[in-house]
Amino acid sequence: MMITGKTLFAFVDPQDPFVPSLVEGQEQAGPILSLMASRPFDFLLLFYTPNMRTNARETSHEVAQRHPDCEMLLQELPDSSPEHPFLLIQQLSRRVNNAMRMSRDSENHVCMSSGTPEMRAALFFLVAAGVLPANLLHVGSPAERLFDPGDVKEVSLFAPEGGNPPQPPPDIETQMELLEAEVPQVPTDRYPELEVALKEIPIYINSAVMRHAAETVARVAPTNASVLILGPTGTGKELFANLVHRLSNRRGRPMRTVSCAAIAETLMESELFGHVKGAFTDAKMDRMGIFEAADKGTLFLDEIGELTPQAQAKLLRALEQGEIQRLGSNSVRKVDVRIVAATNVNLKKAMEDGRFRTDLYYRLCGAEVVLPPLQARREEIAILAVRILDRLNQEHKRPKSLSKQSICRLNQHSWPGNVRELKRVLENAMLCTEGDVIEPKDLNIDTTPLEKKYLDLLPPPALGFDLNKFIGTVRAHQIRKALSMSDGNEKRAADLLGISRQAVNEFLKKHADELA
Repeated sequence: MMITGKTLFAFVDPQDPFVPSLVEGQEQAGPILSLMASRPFDFLLLFYTPNMRTNARETSHEVAQRHPDCEMLLQELPDSSPEHPFLLIQQLSRRVNNAMRMSRDSENHVCMSSGTPEMRAALFFLVAAGVLPANLLHVGSPAERLFDPGDVKEVSLFAPEGGNPPQPPPDIETQMELLEAEVPQVPTDRYPELEVALKEIPIYINSAVMRHAAETVARVAPTNASVLILGPTGTGKELFANLVHRLSNRRGRPMRTVSCAAIAETLMESELFGHVKGAFTDAKMDRMGIFEAADKGTLFLDEIGELTPQAQAKLLRALEQGEIQRLGSNSVRKVDVRIVAATNVNLKKAMEDGRFRTDLYYRLCGAEVVLPPLQARREEIAILAVRILDRLNQEHKRPKSLSKQSICRLNQHSWPGNVRELKRVLENAMLCTEGDVIEPKDLNIDTTPLEKKYLDLLPPPALGFDLNKFIGTVRAHQIRKALSMSDGNEKRAADLLGISRQAVNEFLKKHADELA
């Protein structure tokens, strides 16, 4: 057999020929079929170990069906798990040398996305040593199990930009220099670090508007500018705050998080700036505040729109002067903190109403990142669902897939709770579904608006009925009930009612005598 034309060298991977799909009835190509779909090859040389025989046989069958003009040669290595990497290189090099003797005017390519890390390293060794002059091809990544035939990257070790490919290095010194060199990294986007960070956190980006938000973070993260993240509850504001820290020069330092809505007003100063022993009744020892804990790092101020005017003034002073003073102390401490703030409150409206300081807003808004609700980016719902389910499957070790009818059902929902609600629905379904496939009936989605459920319970109009008084009585009853259910926490009560914390606070002030 003579090897000619464009040739692909590859190890058979456990994900060949197909990656298990999370959508029922669909097949997703593994790395080899993805490469074959991205560009034509005249010859395919498949290496495999005994434990990959079935995968090799199925892969060769699929290649023959899809690419009948491509010739193939399967080469089995004798040992499934060589004791030493050089043994694998030795086994592989004999077969590559034989292939090179059969080769005539071939343009060689090597798949670097299939096989174990040792197998990929062995192939790279032979390419770098000049035994196998070839270009390296990459599709997908170890952190991302989905392969995209349209996203294949190529790099040549022997073809400098703008020049002719030199001959393979003839001496061992040159070979060793190549082998010790770092493997070329091919950017997957304009911000290669961003792609890695998105997978680590994880944040799923599948629309232009979310890509814009992520790239905004990538641009501003290396600076010290404050970042303000805006968006409805459940859109991933805390994840984006983590992305800012992960891409910043402070990523080796601590990131601290504080929910401004969860701290009582009387404790706000102590929580943010700390206190000394005896500063107040329960201050039995000196305590560091969240600002000091985040020194040289990042401080994430979540739900910044819920801060009271008094707390806003104290926070502004700390941000402008870069120093804090522990409650009860006269000494001033310098702090170097990068601020990331987030809120679902319309701060511009809050400034117009006098509920949020304009100077604090501009101090926080060095860069603004806006996360739209999920219903405004419906094109993301299906792929988000698949990726979230994939992670849940790995986390809970209970593999499930979605039927096509379930995908349609997810696309039809308005998702008022955004990505957080989508994750809750999927996690509930994968834990409670007995079968392997999640059907629409398994999706616990309530489409009945809450207000419609209780309309029939309202009293019928009659002479003497006072609608405004009735509404006021219901409002007061519901606020008291929400406060009771949340142990007096104003923010949690406001969330239960769907109103602002300020509205609850104003109610408490107005009815202070009744509640005393």
